Amino acid sequence: MLPKKKYAYQADMPYARQPLKAIYVGQRMFTTLFMVIWWAVYYSVMPRKYRPRPSWTVKCCISVNFTRRIYRVTELAGVTWGTRNPDKPCKTSQLKWTRFEWVDPLPEDLRSGIIADEQVPFKRVGCFIWPKEKPKVIPACSSDASPHSNDNLMDSGELEAAAGEVPLIGIFLHGGGYCHMSAHENAPTSQIPERLIKDKAFTEIHAVEYRLLQHAPFPAAVQDAAAVYAHIVRRHQRQRAAKSPSSRGKSSTLTPDDETKRKGQEITDYLSAENSDYVSQALHKKENDAIHTRVTELAANTNCKIILIGDSAGGNLVLALARWIRDEGVLPPPDGLLLLSPSCDPSHAFPDTPSSYVPRPHADTDYLVDTPEPRALLQRTFLGHNPVETMHSPYVSPASSRVLRAFYGDAFAESVADLTIAQLDDTHRQFLRNMSSAPATPVPSTPLASAAIPRLITGPPEAAGPEQERSPTSLARPVIASPRGLSLFSEFPRSCVVLGDAERLEREVMRLVGAMERDGVDVHTVWVQDAPHDVLMMGWWDERVRDTVWGQVEEWVRQV
Repeated sequence: MLPKKKYAYQADMPYARQPLKAIYVGQRMFTTLFMVIWWAVYYSVMPRKYRPRPSWTVKCCISVNFTRRIYRVTELAGVTWGTRNPDKPCKTSQLKWTRFEWVDPLPEDLRSGIIADEQVPFKRVGCFIWPKEKPKVIPACSSDASPHSNDNLMDSGELEAAAGEVPLIGIFLHGGGYCHMSAHENAPTSQIPERLIKDKAFTEIHAVEYRLLQHAPFPAAVQDAAAVYAHIVRRHQRQRAAKSPSSRGKSSTLTPDDETKRKGQEITDYLSAENSDYVSQALHKKENDAIHTRVTELAANTNCKIILIGDSAGGNLVLALARWIRDEGVLPPPDGLLLLSPSCDPSHAFPDTPSSYVPRPHADTDYLVDTPEPRALLQRTFLGHNPVETMHSPYVSPASSRVLRAFYGDAFAESVADLTIAQLDDTHRQFLRNMSSAPATPVPSTPLASAAIPRLITGPPEAAGPEQERSPTSLARPVIASPRGLSLFSEFPRSCVVLGDAERLEREVMRLVGAMERDGVDVHTVWVQDAPHDVLMMGWWDERVRDTVWGQVEEWVRQV
């Protein structure tokens, strides 16, 4: 039997080498099984007030404690689970609920912005598509046809057959910290697309087998997700000659209310040197108007709606994909984002100084671990050849305090630093939307970055000086900003955020929600009381609670 491949990031883990790995994992499993017996007795005998949350059942208490101990093995021994080789095909005949399809690499005419990296090749992407039988409303797609040919577009016969029904397509990006899980139908996270298809909330869901950090560094995962998104958009494109007023596809990217809101934000409140430069503002307005016209035409010519779905790290990838679509303006935007406990501040593992590290909350009520050194090692592997400062890019950590200060100033960043989901009522939402920006205090570069690595400038590209040629969509010379004078989340699609108030990511997710509210995004939050991280993925949680959450999520989906 061939030895299991060892990845570079495991070299610095204390128990990643044999025989220490086998000894550590063995004793951890043995002691954990002993602890299960102890927890069962303890939580059955003691009053409910001694449980992590009084509402939890004994099963919930045991499950969280058990999972937390197992997750510790990942940090110290580099054990991964539920993964598969993204280059390996899967026979549809061996699948029960899904069908497997390859998606061609992202077309060359779309390879721009953050995903254009000479050291990370574009590759074909595997997808597990729910349900197994293709719905009739989904057009055929010829894998050998040119992506620019009309063979991939719907003809008049298909248009007539699809009249009256606009398919709702989901693109599911699984969680797992970019190092665990897969898109396979048997993966634990596949409970999410399985339930959505079972309840007929979507016509079809494409679960993307994107490359994990073991296989390729950032931006490989974004490249793979973008390839699938572009594939679906082009598959559902109508032939231009076949357009008719009776077609029921999306007629516009922006509703009249959205258009009014956008026009009211033409002079952006993003605090930068550009705001006093009316020439720059005029150029940005002209460029944004041209992009709006282009994507509106593309959206009107697309006979489907698309929602990006992601849990945990998959939510982080959804945000990166949505940002790339907005920044580049070469594809129509998605119709919605479904974010399930999204990871939105990986930079938390990189404090300015070791003494300034602040542990994430809810250590006793969540199964996620919070040891900064192993997390930083995984994140550094995720970045690969990119500078450490890229960790503070809006594409990687959109809810980091440094990013929020760069866009909105110190006052706003402080106002959402400790925001909880219980505090977010209508009054607080209105306060966030109307809060004014103020100058941000200059932030020093991350100490981990060497002198050879360029410092990540906060503010517009011009703040770095023209000789540095920095860009908001560059990996080599990054800057905390958005192109064309846009704010952090301006022009993002409507979003639904599911969050438990007992999970470690509560604060960073609420900073994300606060920033979205600040930029006028239509954000719907689903508050899951006493729930740990990614509750919809946890088959062992209280099913009544999960059913209630699923009902709220599917109601939001129906309104998209």
